[in-house]
Formats: sequence, C-alpha cells, structure tokens
Amino acid sequence: MIRYAARMLLTCMLALGFGIGAVPLMTDAAEGPIFTHKDAVPMLSELKQIGPNQLQVTYDQPVDGAKAIDPANYWIQSQTDETPIGIATLGKTDAVKPSNGLTADKVKIVPRVDSNQSFVLTFHQNMAPGGKYKLIICNVTAPGAPPSSGDNGKADFVGQ
Repeated sequence: MIRYAARMLLTCMLALGFGIGAVPLMTDAAEGPIFTHKDAVPMLSELKQIGPNQLQVTYDQPVDGAKAIDPANYWIQSQTDETPIGIATLGKTDAVKPSNGLTADKVKIVPRVDSNQSFVLTFHQNMAPGGKYKLIICNVTAPGAPPSSGDNGKADFVGQ
C-alpha cells in the first residue's frame, strides 16, 4: 500500500512539474467508455476566496464526490515562508508528499448545494490577510473513472 501511494504521489508530482499529456487509462470499449488522462481527470477551473477561512474550488467537469471532499487530495503551499504556517501545509520550497497534505483537523470540505463540480474548503482558522498561497490538487477523478494519481491543477491566491 505504501509503495502504491508513493507511486501515485510521484506521478502527481511529475504531472504538476512536467504537464503529462493524454495517456490511455481504459481502452476496451466492451468494458465501458474509453477514458484518457485528459478526459478522466477533472481540472481546477476556478478558485475563489468566499470568506476569511473559506475557498471555493470549481472543477471543469463533475467529480467523484468522495475524492473531492478528501482533504488528503489537497495541499496549500506558502509562497513566502520556508516553514508552513497558518493554513499552509507546505513551505515555499517543500515538495508534495502524502504526509504534508491537508487533514481533517485543518479543513472541512463540502460540496456546494446540488453540485458535484464545486466544493467549499472551510479552514479551522482564517487565512492571513495578504498571505500568498498556492492550492495544489491531485487524485480527484470523474465519477466512475479509474483511479488517477494525476494532478487536477494548481492556483495561486492571496488571503483576503
């Protein structure tokens, strides 16, 4: 299990850094629809701060709700501090690892009403006004899609 998680994380890091293109994940038409990396992996389409401790994440397509509300699939990187403080789980030079993702003691993630495309992250503390951060998302798939360790996008934001 640890090897599988490490492999998934490495794939996510490579995808974030090198922009992996379309890779077939399921090719047997008799088994169901054909997914490619590009088609099966939803991408972050919008990030906005909607409160002093809340971010709204919107994907470009519907997502598997269980994966989208799992804090372990999200990282907040400080763009200014070497050591993560506040809502950040990564310092500015830290690499994404399973051990430094968000956790339930830092954030609660819920879908917007009647949506499996937009989600609200409510942090247990306010964001630092003027704080520079990057949200990184990995491992979220479309409903019914095979597992993915690819990246779902990243976006810079400034705490309000």
